Amino acid sequence: MKIESTQAGVGLIEVMVALLLLAVAVLGFSAMQMSAIKATDESLMRTRSLAIMRGGAETMRTNPSGIAAFKTALNGSSDSISVESKAITKNSCITSTNTAPTAATSCTIDQLATRDALLLKSYASANDINIGMVPGGCPGTSGKQELQCFVASWGDTTVELSDTEAKACAKANGSYKNGAECFIMEAY
Repeated sequence: MKIESTQAGVGLIEVMVALLLLAVAVLGFSAMQMSAIKATDESLMRTRSLAIMRGGAETMRTNPSGIAAFKTALNGSSDSISVESKAITKNSCITSTNTAPTAATSCTIDQLATRDALLLKSYASANDINIGMVPGGCPGTSGKQELQCFVASWGDTTVELSDTEAKACAKANGSYKNGAECFIMEAY
């Protein structure tokens, strides 16, 4: 069989077109895989933050008289806070035993609440999460039972609720900002 000169190189062009289509498909699959990994990471951070905030809500329920001290310590920037002339850290107010730590009898309700908040903040930080509470309660809940709002953020997002701060989690009315990596939870 004789190959005509007009057909010369056509097989090579077909192979090149097939390789181009394969390369486009592989690039599309890679982009889709990266998107799936990002969504998985976001889901993991939301799950972690929700677990941490639930723990904080349960801690507040066990000590309702210390909610103000809890909120102050959680929103503070220090790892040691002076409460009633006593320096409180995440390791304060406990007596170590061989089985489990127990509460020391010399700590007040506010000192225990401060210690609990510092411990919660330390745990959140160890999981690359920033945690805080909205000052003055949850937005849009005035006149109702005062609800407390936890805010957890990760990445570049801050725990603030602000209309002007670009990296804030949400606007002052509590609506999430576009691209914010955070989670807001009401606690009673």
